[in-house]
Amino acid sequence: MRDWFNGPAHDSVRSLTIVRLVVAFVLITHPVYALLHPDNVRGFGQFLESRHIPFGVSFAWAVMFIQIGCSLALFARRFVVPACIGHILILAVGIPLVHAPKWRTVGLDEGQHQQGAEFSVLLICLLMAVLWANRRQALSEATVPKRDTPSARQALAFVRIAAASILIIHPLGGLQDPAGLNDLGQYFSSLGFPFGVPLVWGSMFLQIASSLALIARRFVVPACLGHMLVLCTGIWLFHLPHWFVIGPDNVIGPGKEGIEYSTLLITCFVSILIAYWPRSNHFNHGITYSHPCRPTPTGKSMDLFGSPAMHVGVRGGLFLPAPLTLRIPVRMRRNP
Repeated sequence: MRDWFNGPAHDSVRSLTIVRLVVAFVLITHPVYALLHPDNVRGFGQFLESRHIPFGVSFAWAVMFIQIGCSLALFARRFVVPACIGHILILAVGIPLVHAPKWRTVGLDEGQHQQGAEFSVLLICLLMAVLWANRRQALSEATVPKRDTPSARQALAFVRIAAASILIIHPLGGLQDPAGLNDLGQYFSSLGFPFGVPLVWGSMFLQIASSLALIARRFVVPACLGHMLVLCTGIWLFHLPHWFVIGPDNVIGPGKEGIEYSTLLITCFVSILIAYWPRSNHFNHGITYSHPCRPTPTGKSMDLFGSPAMHVGVRGGLFLPAPLTLRIPVRMRRNP
């Protein structure tokens, strides 16, 4: 457990573990609530039958139990690939049945109650990232994953790009409705915020700049902090105390949007922030030294060019997008 908290910078496996656990929690809340309120399951089954799906009620109950089983597997990190595939199939089928052609899940226009597909698309992207990072788990005998594998780095990069690309749609859409942004700014002013209208416009440009920075893998930590600031403010002002953003109408009521979508986005940015946070070591202050030399017949260590060398690796951090490696020639001093 100590190694889990004290891992090196760019520990993608640890970040994906956070994503996996939160995704499993978000997904298990829906079937658990449905099991506690069977009328919702029967209503969902009748909805499926209205879409010409036979045995709608039985199918709805099967979906509930599959989601619970897949979420528990993700929690336990057992059968991760089949669990991800099961969730992805259910979410992918739900998009054309329930959400399409709408896109937005939060920030709906007045009078609209049909949540769009963006929440499901984000969940599918995160499950695909977890699947990709764990696709070789069945072939490995290790119960604990390696600290920073190429698959984990690729999966975390996919999480970063997916979350930024999905979130940037909201401020871009907001800029197309200046009157709506001005109304929101006046609402902020009525709550006691100074400069409500400039504050709302500034948050739009902050989200756009933060998303572009994440996509470009530049200024990753400030970009994550910017998104988290906006999302946490939205939770405080608009979404609390409700949880569900889609699903049971008798929980959130018409026009209410819970915190689960914002919580999932914040999880993405927290996991990315942890992986890119500049972290120094007590001995070398963030610089690691290695000597990738080849042995020679005389027993001396020489580099690939035939001369002594020391390689210095500088970890990526606040402004460095990736670790850098410097080759510094050194002279070897012979003992008399």
